[in-house]
Formats: sequence, C-alpha cells, structure tokens
Amino acid sequence: MKKIGCLILFCLLLFLPTNVQAQTPDYSLENYVITDFQSEIGVEKDTSLLITETITVNFPDQRHGIFRIIPIIYTVKGKTLRTKLFVESVTDSFGNLQKYEKSRVGQSVSLKIGDPDVLVTGLQTYVVKYKVKNVIQRYDAYDEVYWNVTGREWDTDILNAVAKVNSPFADITNVDCFAGPVGTESKDCNSTFVNNEADFTSETQLGYGSDFTIVVALDKENGLIFPGRLEIAVDTIFDNWGYAVSIIPFFVIFFFWYKRGRDKKYAGENIYYEPEDKTEITKPLFSREHLPLVYHPIGGLTPSEVGTVVDEKVDISDVIAEILELARLGFIEIRKIEKKKFLADEVEYAFIKKDKYNDDKARNTLHNYQDYLLQELFRSTVIHKSVEIAEKFFKGNEKHLDDVRKLLAKKEYALLGGLKNHFYEGLPVFKKKLYERMEEEEIFHENPDSVRQKWIGLLVILEIGAFAVIMNFFTSTANFGPIVPFVIFSIPAFIFALSMPRRTAYGYSLKRQIEGLYWYLQKGKWRHDISEKHLFIEEILPLAVALGIVEKLAQDMKDLNLAPPSYFSGTSLAAFSSDIGSFSTTTSNTLLSAPGGKWSGSSSWSGGSGFSGGGSSGGGFGGGGGGSW
Repeated sequence: MKKIGCLILFCLLLFLPTNVQAQTPDYSLENYVITDFQSEIGVEKDTSLLITETITVNFPDQRHGIFRIIPIIYTVKGKTLRTKLFVESVTDSFGNLQKYEKSRVGQSVSLKIGDPDVLVTGLQTYVVKYKVKNVIQRYDAYDEVYWNVTGREWDTDILNAVAKVNSPFADITNVDCFAGPVGTESKDCNSTFVNNEADFTSETQLGYGSDFTIVVALDKENGLIFPGRLEIAVDTIFDNWGYAVSIIPFFVIFFFWYKRGRDKKYAGENIYYEPEDKTEITKPLFSREHLPLVYHPIGGLTPSEVGTVVDEKVDISDVIAEILELARLGFIEIRKIEKKKFLADEVEYAFIKKDKYNDDKARNTLHNYQDYLLQELFRSTVIHKSVEIAEKFFKGNEKHLDDVRKLLAKKEYALLGGLKNHFYEGLPVFKKKLYERMEEEEIFHENPDSVRQKWIGLLVILEIGAFAVIMNFFTSTANFGPIVPFVIFSIPAFIFALSMPRRTAYGYSLKRQIEGLYWYLQKGKWRHDISEKHLFIEEILPLAVALGIVEKLAQDMKDLNLAPPSYFSGTSLAAFSSDIGSFSTTTSNTLLSAPGGKWSGSSSWSGGSGFSGGGSSGGGFGGGGGGSW
C-alpha cells in the first residue's frame, strides 16, 4: 500500500504546475508568444454568445499554426452543464479563411488551426468566431455572463488581453473582472461599462495557470428570450445521464423483488390451519396484520427450521438450537464440566450418547439433516481430538478420567472442544440438507441460499456495468457526482437481493405464527398462562435459542425458581441463565472455527455568481487554452 501511495503522489507531482506566476517570457524555451488576445462578446437575443477572438502570436521559429481549446462541459454543484458550441469561421486579420480541424478532447472542443503543408514565422493573427449557447445564468436580481476569456492552459505567455461585451437586448448593471493565477480573487484588471457595452483590460501578463475572467450583470428587465422549462429539463436530463445509470441496479433488483421476491399468503386470514380455499395472493407492500397468539411449538417445525423461516437463512444459532433439540429428544445429553483453578474455573461441555442414539427405529424419526448433525458430533476426528483434551482436562482425577476413556473408546462421548477446526466442514452439508427439507415441505419456493446467490450475482454484474458507465460519464464530463447515488442506492439494492427468497403461503403462515411465539416469550406471558411450566421449558428452550431470546427465557426461569431441563446437566438453577448463554457463545465460536481461516482535459467551477464574493480567476464558462504546432 505504501508503494502504491508513493506512486500516486509521484504521478500527482508530475502534473502540478511548477510556476504559475507571470514572468518575462523566455522565447528560447517557449518558441512563441501571444502578443495580443482580444475577445469581442455579443449577447444575442436567444441568450447565445457570439464570440470573436483575435489572437496575435509571434513565432520565432517555423510553425504551422495554433490550437485553441474551448471547454463545453462544466460541473456545477454536482450537475453537468453542457454548452453548445458552433464555429462560425476561422480567418486571418484580412478575412482570409484559415484551414482548421475540429475535434473533441475530453470536456473540450479543440480547433487545430493552420495548414499542415505551410509553415509560418513572425507575427500571425488568427480570428476565431464561434457561438455558444446555455451560458447565461439566471439569478433573482440579475442575469449573468460569467466568462473566462483566455483560459489557463496556454503553453506560453499572453502579454496583453482585453475583452469587450456588447449587449443590445439587455442593459448592463454591473461588471467585474479577475486576472492572474486560477482561483485568485486578485483584480489585476480594469472594467468599465456604459448602458449596453462593457470593456475589460488585464493589467498583468498571463502565463500557464493564469487567466482572465469577466463578469457582467444584466438587468432582469430585458429583451432576451431564454430557453423554455421543457427544453431546459430535457437538456439537464441528457447532460446528466450518469445519474440515471447510477440507480439502475437498484431499480432492477427492486422491480424483481416486487414481482418475485415478496411472500405469498393465503387469501383468508386463518394462519393456524391449511385452509380449504388455497387461493394465494402476493403479500401487499404495506399492510397491518394482527399478531397471532402462539404459545406452543410451531406446526412440527424443528428449531433450526423455525430460525430459518424467520430470516430465510441458516445461522449458527439454528445449529446450536438443533443440538439442544437432539438432547431434548433423548439422543444425547449435554453436560457442563468444570475444572477448579486458582483464578477462574475452566469449563468444557460434553456430548454423551443416550440409548436412543443406537435405536434405529428412533433414528428413523429424525430428518436427514438432524441425523447428519448427530453423526457429526461423534465423528472419528472429533473423538480423537476429544481424547487429547480429556487427558489434559481430567489430569489429576484418575477415576473420572478412566470413565471418560471408556466412553471415548466406545465413541459414546465427545467434548465440545473436539469439534474445533473439524465441525466447520460439515456446516455446508447441514445447511444444504436443511434447505432441501424446507423445499420439500413447501415452506420456500426455492432454496433460499441458491436464490440469494443468483440475485447477488446479478447485482454484482449490474453494479460493475453501471460503475464502468459512470467512469465513462466522468471521463467525458469530469463530473464524479453520480458515484454518490451509486453508493447510496447500492446498499438497499444489496438488501433487496438478500431478500429475494420467497416464502410460500404456507411458509408465510408459519412465519406469522413464529412472530406470535416470539412476542409471547419476549413479553413473558407464559409465566402466567402456562400451568405445566417444566414441560413447557423442556420443549421451548431450543426454540428460544433459535429465536435469540434464550437469555430472557432463562431469566424468567430463574425468577420462577424453575429447574434447568434434564438434558442440559451439570448446571444449577442459579447458574443456568449464564451457563446457557456461555454454552451458546462457546459452541458458536467452536463450530465456526477453521484452520487457516478456511471458513468461509477538464473544466469545473463552483457554480456561484461572479459577484457577492463568489468570483475568481478561472471561474465561469469559457476558459481552456491552446498551443502551437
């Protein structure tokens, strides 16, 4: 990064002007000089400016002619303004036509004046006559001509510069001018006006990086005919098309989300049972629905399914909840083990097989992702790692260590630490099996993971394409403004892409029931409504983990003096609230752990008026520069 930064700084320094102060020209270096630059500016009735530039140059050496570069695209407060330039003629001082080539260079028009077959020396005069539109700005108190007469990018000095403005259709009410280095408010110039005419003279020699800018205020009561609102609006839209491109990815994703991403729902209001009339409608964009009262497990869904229905993705909390569910169903026991130490006790958690683990009939009642999870807890690599941990953890307690060794030898015992750097390999398989099951149950129209990947992939393509086009817009206009809405709208576009998985009407009914259960547990209403509280806790604890409210449930249990579930042993009523939180956190970190991180030419101005302290050399329209060839 340091090397890149140094390279960028070096490149920037290369393009910084080393001297912007006017000095006596060294003809031996510059080979030519502009002895006189005169500009006559006529304000036309249609608000266009008819400009005649008389440029006198002295060529000590042979040259073909000059370049005149005139900007036509400007950036004003993030908005692109495009002027229209029409070349009327290019002649010498006697009115003889001069050959010229017109081309586009960045945000400017380049006029290459001269005959490639003819070389000239000495004093030469070039008269460039052109018309520009869309440059007069309107303000509340006056209309304004803010024009950069000479431009700052000549590769030589301008010894004398004058400008004259003729405004037959609007009286001139005020004038100002600036001469010198770009951005300076120095007024090394004179300006006068009478009625419809104004004269300006630069009092300083203009070198590279310096220019001569004039400002003319026109009376609001005038005979000028400005473009209509429709014409201005159309021009603004076409000149700023980069902004439209910047939000295309968002609107494309939003359109498809609106059409294909919103959940389906049954036309009726009953969400507890599958209705006889299975007519489905798309969930309205804005709707208020009653919160259902639910205080029992949801429609036979497992905890991991409940968590996935809510947020359309399999989280690590869903896996932890499913481990607790396997314990609740009697396949394993989860036991907290403590080792006393001087400063802080060391804690480990053990998974111990129960009789149902080896009961084929009982195992057949499990879904395939549950059975897979059960096998992963006692995988050979996990058992092997558990042996190493047990030897250290139970050192000094030989009797208990012997018992653990026997269980480990039978592969009926595993420590949570044994899953570290091993279990992560099984997570994608678990997710895939769970998603497939939910598709079979017709909770989602498609695999949510596949849907998200597809739409995020499309969004990435759209974003890359839009960014490339915006860069093209920037190259042609020097306006980087569209990058702001591009970044801002990319955030909601990403959110909508993530929200593309679509629940079926059945799945949406389940989601609403789960929301009702969440509210019921969060508010603690079960404390008053449920009589068989111990049985309720046994069933609901894994669901509370999946819903992210297990701490609230554990605290309610403590307040009611309810014993922890039998399948989570080694804890106590007083400690259960912190123990279940510790188990969730430790298990999350362990299951996700993986070795080695395997998881997972321009012109721009401020846009202000040239008066009221807003003017400076280099401001306004016009400008540019030129050179010889």
